[in-house]
Amino acid sequence: MPSYISDRRSLLKIFGAIGATCAYPFASDELLGQTAEHKHPKSAVEGGAPRYFGKEDFRTISRIAELIIPETETPGAIGAGVPEYIDLVIARNENQQQALVSDGLRWLDAEAARIAGTTFMELTEHQQLTILEPLCKQAHEHPTQARNVQFFALIKGLTADGYYTSKIGLIDELGYKGNMAMESFPGCIPEH
Repeated sequence: MPSYISDRRSLLKIFGAIGATCAYPFASDELLGQTAEHKHPKSAVEGGAPRYFGKEDFRTISRIAELIIPETETPGAIGAGVPEYIDLVIARNENQQQALVSDGLRWLDAEAARIAGTTFMELTEHQQLTILEPLCKQAHEHPTQARNVQFFALIKGLTADGYYTSKIGLIDELGYKGNMAMESFPGCIPEH
């Protein structure tokens, strides 16, 4: 792994703070914390077919998600089933999100062609990050955003939602123990 991405936290710092804030309207049964099975949809990599994306677009979405939350001591976005989660959410949002994602994916390839005469997936990791980092910065700084920035903000948000509602993100990474009875309930402790 390159030295500029030594751990997940440094990469997340590049992409800004991500919180699992579920900012997109979808059924609650898609969230790990609200299901008994604690599974995202069957992996397209393991034989399940994407519901919305074609094969190449699914690979690109998977790559972006893994750049946002890479594998470290715990699996990254791909290992947590995030690309399948993104595919499911986008498949269910036919109106503006599908067009936004399609436009964003085409923009990525056009930008890769402009920079290196190739597709986004054929770029090096450093070149891919060179394209994505300004989108993240713009998404954070500007309330009115270009479509490519809106695309990245959507994928970043869905990546965080998908990862931190998966078993790997919620339980393995964050250590969530679930609803547990407490022996006592300490009252509020005032700060001095």
